[in-house]
Amino acid sequence: MFERIFQLQEHGTTVKQEVLAGITIFFAAAHIIIVNPTILADGGIPFNYAMIATVFVTVIGSLLLGLWANVPLALAPGMGINAFFVYTLVQGYDLSWQMGLAVVIVSGVFLMIATFTPLAAALSRAVPNSLKFSISAGIGLLLVMIGLQMGEVIVADEETLITLAPLESPSLAFTLLGLLLILILYVKRVKGAFVIGLLVTTAIIYLTGSGGGAIESEPLDLGGYMGIFTTADFSGLWHVPFWMAVFSLTLLILFDTLGLVHGLVPHGKDVNRVYQGSAINAGISGFFGTSPTVLVVESAAGMAEGGKTGLTAVTAGLLFLSSFIVMPFISGVPDAAIAPILIIVGMSMAEKLRDIPGDFTEWFPAGLTAILIPLTYSIIDGLAAGFILYPLMKWVTGRRADVHPYQYVIALLFICNYALLLM
Repeated sequence: MFERIFQLQEHGTTVKQEVLAGITIFFAAAHIIIVNPTILADGGIPFNYAMIATVFVTVIGSLLLGLWANVPLALAPGMGINAFFVYTLVQGYDLSWQMGLAVVIVSGVFLMIATFTPLAAALSRAVPNSLKFSISAGIGLLLVMIGLQMGEVIVADEETLITLAPLESPSLAFTLLGLLLILILYVKRVKGAFVIGLLVTTAIIYLTGSGGGAIESEPLDLGGYMGIFTTADFSGLWHVPFWMAVFSLTLLILFDTLGLVHGLVPHGKDVNRVYQGSAINAGISGFFGTSPTVLVVESAAGMAEGGKTGLTAVTAGLLFLSSFIVMPFISGVPDAAIAPILIIVGMSMAEKLRDIPGDFTEWFPAGLTAILIPLTYSIIDGLAAGFILYPLMKWVTGRRADVHPYQYVIALLFICNYALLLM
């Protein structure tokens, strides 16, 4: 059955390899179950309802990409997008969270129109190779930044913004220990290196008495949650702020997905189905009561573990479904055990920097994109820099033939987006 659905032999993989990759994605991305509802609660969505919604849309999205697109990628509410939903759409545009969910649904409709027509594919072809490489590298560097912060290798500093953590920090020591262990296993090509390293590091942390207890949460109210399906408020359809919010969110998701697709989707896969599955799940997120989903950046950890087919995504999705039962264990996995995985995967993705041409008109926009993605904690802001500067530099140097006409449209859309945010 697995062979018929996922073509394992054709992809040179096995059920064991795919399941291990799915487990890796789950552990690397499990923090979303706690972090996403915490952010959405700032916008007024009840924490428990947001947590249930997070799990459901992650399960549905992962199964959708796994079974329909046959890619080893999961979908979950995007970290930058959930903050945009709360702090820009709800608070910035002065919408209720119910109106915000309506914005998500309407935005999903526009995304589906774009992905089920030639528009998304045309935009993808218009992206120059240098920016494609920089997007992948930038996402990798973002993973490194997240990993270093999770493991408390770097901490905030008033003068320099970030600095190395105190050397006596236990979290720093455990992160470096896990990093060394996983690196040794990884370079020796030991199967399950990430999972083995995570479990061993977790065990060491708890055996030394340094592990914290599981996060306690209120009982899940599945019955009350069912009312979330009727809460989306479309009364704002006749007001300008609603459509400004729709425009901004659609642009954000579209180009965020564009960047993630180029950074994560394996060569030879049907990217159209990935775009379409992502658009469908982003739209239904509003019905379930959460901010839109995007491709899970931590899917790169599963691919590094050997995941090549949709069985990896299906495994991750089913594990997220089981998270209702194992929530205490998920919460109890220390950040210091997860951080090394993100650091190693991120550095492997950053290798794409060497593929960027040395031509300054290519290197500068691409390099700035790769740097701004981690420094701003925003894929969309990094993309904006590259997409605006690339045609500008080609234009002023008289190399206008290097610029696809759509690139001017993309640059204009980014400029309009920032102009709207200033209003």
